[in-house]
Amino acid sequence: MTSHFSVAMTTDVAQRLTQHLRRADGQEDCCFVLWRPSTGATRTTALLTDLVLPQHGERVVNGTVDFTSDYFLRAAGIAAENGSGLGFIHAHPRGRGWQDLNDIDHAAETAFAAQTLAITRRPLVGLTFAGTDAGYGARLWQRHTPRRYHPLVAASVRVVGGRLAVTFNDRLLPAPPVTERQIRTVSAWGPSTQNDLARLHVGVVGTGSVGMLVVEALARTGIRHMSLFDFDTVEEHNLDRLLHATARDVRLHRAKVDLAARAARRAATTLDFQVAAHETSVVEPEGFSLAADCDVLFSCVDRPWPRAVLNLLANAHLIPVVDGGVAVDARGGHLRGAEWRGHVAAPGRACLECLGQYDPALVTAERNGSLDDPAYILGLPAEHPLRRKENVFVFSANAAAAQLTQFLTMTTAPGGIADTGAHLHHFTTGTIERRETGCDQGCLYDGPLRALGDDTPLVVTGPHLAAEQVRADRAHAARRWPIRMERAVADLLVHQR
Repeated sequence: MTSHFSVAMTTDVAQRLTQHLRRADGQEDCCFVLWRPSTGATRTTALLTDLVLPQHGERVVNGTVDFTSDYFLRAAGIAAENGSGLGFIHAHPRGRGWQDLNDIDHAAETAFAAQTLAITRRPLVGLTFAGTDAGYGARLWQRHTPRRYHPLVAASVRVVGGRLAVTFNDRLLPAPPVTERQIRTVSAWGPSTQNDLARLHVGVVGTGSVGMLVVEALARTGIRHMSLFDFDTVEEHNLDRLLHATARDVRLHRAKVDLAARAARRAATTLDFQVAAHETSVVEPEGFSLAADCDVLFSCVDRPWPRAVLNLLANAHLIPVVDGGVAVDARGGHLRGAEWRGHVAAPGRACLECLGQYDPALVTAERNGSLDDPAYILGLPAEHPLRRKENVFVFSANAAAAQLTQFLTMTTAPGGIADTGAHLHHFTTGTIERRETGCDQGCLYDGPLRALGDDTPLVVTGPHLAAEQVRADRAHAARRWPIRMERAVADLLVHQR
């Protein structure tokens, strides 16, 4: 059994549901849907993949709606044949926002929960559609005894694509009250938008120069729940670009993610702020599972393997990934130019591979440890991105701003526009290139892998020897007596503040 539950679907699936369920005559309607699981560390998400629309005579609409056993058996057979779970959705034509399970709904869904599990080997997912504003309610029917099934109510239902639109369960995820610290922020887009932003579980993968700025901005914007991922340690060469980092952090061998979490707590403007610091990579099984618990992920990494993993999470698990990066051209010791990017990977948008953000061949090289081998890196061309490490704080700030702008556009849709394409900013000319098309023809992420969740055939995680070594070195350094004492004093001072 799972402890937390949610539902996600692409914009395409949501539009088809709305078209079918929102009737011109104002009556209720229903249909069956197919779903696949996406399992995180604490949350299971049902990914809706397709509709099984009723055929003539398979449902009766007379103000309310009912369906025939033939319709159920046909839909369950389709689900079983392709290895999917079965879901059932019906409309509340005059409903708005989150839709709770009433007594009639409870009795109807309980009646075929056991048969659904027997036929498909997966539990029934029940959904309710709000005809007024296309909101949802959802639950997962779990077996407690052979003849008793109880609904595990979802915390949210997410629609992912050009826009991220979320219907939250106010009882499980109540909106935090607006504080005095947030008045200027809320005045920009109103309390309703702030309520939706605040309740998103946002993950930041990589808390280096760009990621640290992203963390700071999200905490000040009022995001209530953040998960941070980074296995690296603060070093001397980070101090010209890493916000909040000091020589003392270098001396203490501070984990970057701990520094980011501490900064987030200081900057947070919301009540009941929660931040989890994970000294792991998303390419490791534990990190992947924790990332799958998030509603949105920020990609602030510069290596191909984690980007490939995030690309899979964006498309197979329907977790939008806000990505970007910086490239500086400093040939001959002189600044010739710089570029920074901001874009979102999600169904209907170009994926990270099609955007050229990673080379699949280098993913294999990183997995086998070659990218952490100095001899391999020296063998690459001098202009290869993996050899060029030029950057300055200002360019990192621009990259962070580009990613944060993409995030806000996707979630707030100013003027009704949620997708302005992938942006490439040129420092030298002050111009911006935009890609507004989706994936290239034949892309796996835009086709066979979409919304497969746990059923994807790709194995993207594995041991990360470099991460293991960095953590071991940091643990060894932390055992030294002077460092232990200085850390204890530092932690005490933070607690007293």
